[in-house]
Order: sequence, then structure tokens, then C-alpha cells
Amino acid sequence: MNPPLTSLRISQFKCFEDLEVPLRPLTLLTGFNGAGKSTAIQSLLLLAQGAKSGSWDASAAESPLPLNGDIVRLGSIGDVVRTGAPGGRIRFSVRSATEGIDVSLTGRSGARTLTAHVEGDASRGSLPRTLDRLVHISAVRAGPADSFPMPDRPRGDAPDVGSDGRFASYWYHELADNPVEKERRLLGTDGDAFRRQLDAWLDFLAPGANANVLSLPGAAAMALQFRLSGTGEWKRPANVGYGLTYAFPILVQLLASSVGDVVVIDSPEAHLHPQAQSRMGRLLATFAAAGLQILVETHSDHVLNGARLAVADGTIGSEDVGLAFFAGAGEEGHGVTTPGVDARGRIDDWPEGFFDQIDADVARLSGWA
Repeated sequence: MNPPLTSLRISQFKCFEDLEVPLRPLTLLTGFNGAGKSTAIQSLLLLAQGAKSGSWDASAAESPLPLNGDIVRLGSIGDVVRTGAPGGRIRFSVRSATEGIDVSLTGRSGARTLTAHVEGDASRGSLPRTLDRLVHISAVRAGPADSFPMPDRPRGDAPDVGSDGRFASYWYHELADNPVEKERRLLGTDGDAFRRQLDAWLDFLAPGANANVLSLPGAAAMALQFRLSGTGEWKRPANVGYGLTYAFPILVQLLASSVGDVVVIDSPEAHLHPQAQSRMGRLLATFAAAGLQILVETHSDHVLNGARLAVADGTIGSEDVGLAFFAGAGEEGHGVTTPGVDARGRIDDWPEGFFDQIDADVARLSGWA
């Protein structure tokens, strides 16, 4: 098992002169639009992209790191280096409890591939492998479609549904009969098979919902189906809406990943009813407590509150849940605060703009403000 990441530090990258974000088994990154949440995540995705492509070698003192690939596309160096960065140099630092990787990035004007300078010897540690296995599920996921493709070169040791979730149907089909460890099974359900547990969690989000995947012979593609009751008719994704289709790759990835893997999810709440959003927060906490590291970018107070409920009911320890609120970098600093969560799921500090809009709106409607 790879030890979880404990911190991510970025310097001279896009809007941030210097920022360090503490990371927990479940970390929620929240805040205003354009305040830097995606920028913080992109630094980690960039390193993972290089590791997966084989172009970046953490054991080498110097190697190329592409800015554009399957996980993230950032343009050229002018799009990512902060204005006024000394020497035009970007720095990233990733830490676990036992090791770290420090990387500086440079490039000529207009360069779309940067040169990564690795400080120290990271060749013997587990962090390069952690980055290689990292999976990113973006906010823009494959919508309801009649079929989904198979990956050209699937890695059986590291299932990856793809940034847009397009390979989720393939991995469901491959792993459908595999057993799921007890810690990832929905409490109170029978059966340990992958397909049974995916249906259990899907039903948890949307009561009555089930999923099925059919292989399309000769097409190198998979057909995804949903039904809305245990005896209902199987339907094409387009006939049940976006919510189930958007949640499906998240469930497949969380069930398929190995203990110690890092899964980055943008907007897990997309197209879900508020009740399902809250349950998504509890679901993410359950899988984090079972040994995955899950980093979430979200605008949903329901996801946050679902994670808080998971702390309150003992599903996950408060020390294993981290929050980072991005208010926007400026002359006074990076604008990031990290409210704490106690054992009862209470938050110790509520910065202005931190999921307080419902209260603000109700206060106005009630004539209190």
C-alpha cells in the first residue's frame, strides 16, 4: 500500500506565488469560481500526466514534462507560469509521511513541453508509482450515449475510467464478477461481487436504480443500460437523464481502485438531486476510510454535509477529512483557508462565502438582513 499524500505545494504556477495545501484521505477543495481550486489540482495532474506518458522520470535529474495530454491540457508555458516568476521557474512539491518529490519546471517562450528538474533522488520511493496510478475524473464527463469505447491499452493492474469516464463501461464488464473487499461494501447489503456492490451504491444514490453493460461484438464498444427498479425495463442512458450516467464512472473507479490509489474527482455532484449529493459525500467518505485517497473539487454544500455526517456517525475519522476554501489570490496572499472538522462533524471556522449562500438568501427573504 502506498502511503497517502500529505501535502501539495506549488510556487509561481498560474495565480499562486506560493501555496501549500494539506491533503487528507478525503480532501474537499471548495471556493469561488476562478479562485484557484483547479490550478491547485492541475499541478498534481500535470505530474501524473508525465508519469503516465512515460516522458517524465522522477528518478532522473532532468526530463521532459508535457503540458498537454489525456489528463489535462494547459497550453504553453506562458499560460501556466506566474507573471514575474524568478527565472520563469515553476516549483511543485508533493509529500507523503515518509518521502517527497520536489520538481522545478522551466521552458522557452511558447514551449508546450517543459523541462522538469527533480531535486533529490525519488527513484526508490513510492510517490512516482502513486502518481502513475492516479486517476482523474473531470467535471465534463461522457453524457448519455448509445455505446462507450474500450481502451486501446488497458492496464489490468491500474483500472482507469478516463478523465471523461468513457472507459467505465469496459471496466465494469471486466470486473463484474470480482469480489469487493468488505470495507467498500454498502453496509447492510448482501453479495460481494463488483456488479452487486455497484448496484447497491447506485441504489443508495438513486433508490431503485441498477446498471448493466453489454459487449457489442465486432464494435470494440460497450452498451450501458440503466433501470429504475429491480424488475423494470432496461433503458438507454439518454432515457434516464444525466445523473446516473455521471455517477456511474465514479462508482466504477472507486470500486476498481487499489488501496493507496489517489482518485481526483471534479464536481461529483453534477446532475444529482440534493439528496443524492449528500449521499455522494457519505459515499466518498466511506471509500476514503477504506484506503483510497480522494481529492474532490466541489461547489456543493450537500456533498460537504454528507462528508460531515460520515464523520459524525463514525464512518471516517475527523482527522481524515480536510477542507480547503479558495477565496482568490491577491496582493495579501493566496486566499486559501483550511477550516477544521471535529468528531461531531462541526466546522470550526466559516469564512465569508464558505457555503453560506442559503443562510444569506433566507435571511434576506425573512427580512433579517
